[in-house]
Amino acid sequence: TPDSRGRRRFLLRVAGLGLGAFVVGYVLTTLLVFPGFGRQAIVTVPDLRGRTLQAARRLADDAGVQVLRGPSLYHPSVDSGSVLAQSPLPGQEVTRGAQVRVTLSAGRERRPVPEVADLTAAQAQAILVRTGFAVRVRRMLSDRAEGRVLGVNPKPGTPLAVGSAVELTLSSGPPVVVVPVVAVRDLSGLPEPQAREALREAGLRLGEVGYEPGSSVPLGGIASQSPAAGDSVRAGTAVRITISGSAPTGAAPAPAPDSAAAPPPEPTPP
Repeated sequence: TPDSRGRRRFLLRVAGLGLGAFVVGYVLTTLLVFPGFGRQAIVTVPDLRGRTLQAARRLADDAGVQVLRGPSLYHPSVDSGSVLAQSPLPGQEVTRGAQVRVTLSAGRERRPVPEVADLTAAQAQAILVRTGFAVRVRRMLSDRAEGRVLGVNPKPGTPLAVGSAVELTLSSGPPVVVVPVVAVRDLSGLPEPQAREALREAGLRLGEVGYEPGSSVPLGGIASQSPAAGDSVRAGTAVRITISGSAPTGAAPAPAPDSAAAPPPEPTPP
């Protein structure tokens, strides 16, 4: 009858709706309660090295594993905050949801620049190299002894990455000057005060004064000098002179001609 056929269609609709609701509920429950359902139980560990921690976590999540942060270590070339190492290694197979422990780079180690003022060049360079720095040398003229440290850049105490260059400014000694010819020729026969002034104007100074009673130079004049005129010496070098005549009362006796000469000046670069 028409009524019985209508009831059957109604019951079929109700049954269809109930079955559909059951299927939808089952799928939703499975996805929410068992999120790994239907996916592979074994996954491959991705390569997280060189990535930031945030990028490593995104990649690990896509691969089905978790990131566990470990300690940080200094490294000379890997940027701070990037993954330096991982365990398990890339390519290994693990169960889904396994943890991958990562070690992050702390960047290059930084150390304070040591104090090396007033040391010799060799001593300063040895200390800087042992501390882990490279050394760059700059030289400049100075009244300080040749090879002495005049300055350090960056200044001592400044934190600096290991392997960075520290610039040492070293003394190359006083400038080189030429002993003037007047110290022998024109000063011959001049009194000692004038000799002192002439040497000062040339960047030199008067050194030991001797006497030579038998000199042919007029009494009180300068008979000889050492270093000799034309020699190249450091500015501030003392020039020893011998005055014609006898030493004043109470002065030391004049040295013999051979021993009166001062030691030869230190050779200087051309």
